[in-house]
Amino acid sequence: MKSPKPLFALALAACLTLSGCAAPSSEAAPGQPAAAWPGSDTPITHVAYVDSFSEYAASPDGLYTVSQVRLGGQNLFYVDASSRQETYLCAVPNCTHDSEACTSWLPLDGGYGSGLFFANGHLYAVQNSTTQSHGPRILQLDPDGANRKTVLELQDGERFFGSVFGYGSSFLMEITGVDENGGSHSRLERIDPATGAREMVLEYPEQERQVFQLMGAAGTRLVYLCIDYEQRQYFTVDLSSPGASLEHWQDNLLGPAHDNVTTYCTIQGDYFCTYDANTNRLGYQNLLTGETREFDAPALAEGERLFGLVHFFDDQFALTLDDAQNNVAWALLDTESGQLTGMRYLPTQENAHMIVADLGDQLICRVRDGELPLKGQEQENLVGELGYYSVYTVLTKEEFLQGADGEEIPFPGA
Repeated sequence: MKSPKPLFALALAACLTLSGCAAPSSEAAPGQPAAAWPGSDTPITHVAYVDSFSEYAASPDGLYTVSQVRLGGQNLFYVDASSRQETYLCAVPNCTHDSEACTSWLPLDGGYGSGLFFANGHLYAVQNSTTQSHGPRILQLDPDGANRKTVLELQDGERFFGSVFGYGSSFLMEITGVDENGGSHSRLERIDPATGAREMVLEYPEQERQVFQLMGAAGTRLVYLCIDYEQRQYFTVDLSSPGASLEHWQDNLLGPAHDNVTTYCTIQGDYFCTYDANTNRLGYQNLLTGETREFDAPALAEGERLFGLVHFFDDQFALTLDDAQNNVAWALLDTESGQLTGMRYLPTQENAHMIVADLGDQLICRVRDGELPLKGQEQENLVGELGYYSVYTVLTKEEFLQGADGEEIPFPGA
């Protein structure tokens, strides 16, 4: 599955930078020293929107989403790209979709909502809060929502906090925890969904002036961003190298140090993009193939400000810019000539133009947010409470490049 491109998130980043089961035993107990990572040629794959669990999860043929439309829980929905329909992830006729008898129902149980990702033929729901009956956990579901089971429940004081990637039949996930002295520690772990086994991969340094964020992956390399008070620097960690760690991160720098004032850098899927405002030069590097390209930025209209380059899909790129009306916009770019094509996308409340799934020949885009009266609120004597959902459309890639809006897919029950 190709990783969906986080277009709206990237635009903002360009402007600002970017069941109660016992916890399984860990091969490297949280907070304890771990043996050096042995190294593995296993490729790291994109399995989630923006490489983190969110309300979207693309499968080879469609999109899974999660929304709260009823009091007390969330529901799973599926957008079928072929039929261009959205349905509850439930095949039971006349189901009310409000109990665990329904394959679409995810009870909140006093906690917060779930994030999704899809990998190795299964849908996963990450519930990242402690509830009345369980701690933060990962649920595994069949593509139709059946055969739900908990594959991992975290220990007290732990939570998932960032990225998730595929790693063969396992996952790489970021977890943070608090020890008995109140100190926090963060790490990247390999999690086996078949057994719930956990293994420490990278322990994050605790530096007062530095923050390390996992931003992407390509091949056997993870791409991190080191942020301090003055600048940002991307670097890579190759998990195929024995003893991989974050300790000597300066030895594997990616791109220049940047301040998002004179120099901008972003990572999008397999592409690392740069913009130097001093030289007015744009560039990108495919981290998988090694392909690189650098060229002069095209001229913009008076009052417009360039923030950098974003990768749409395949070999399609666009500029992220602030137009003369102070709107964030994308301007489609012909990278062969280095010139603008004239096609622009302006994210609005009516049409976000956000690509959330790349299905090969087709794209699924989030168009806008919708709202409806929250079902079941009368049982708690509530009035005027709203449930929220996203509205999608399915477009061919050619239609998207031509600026077509597409036909909105009706939300079930709206």
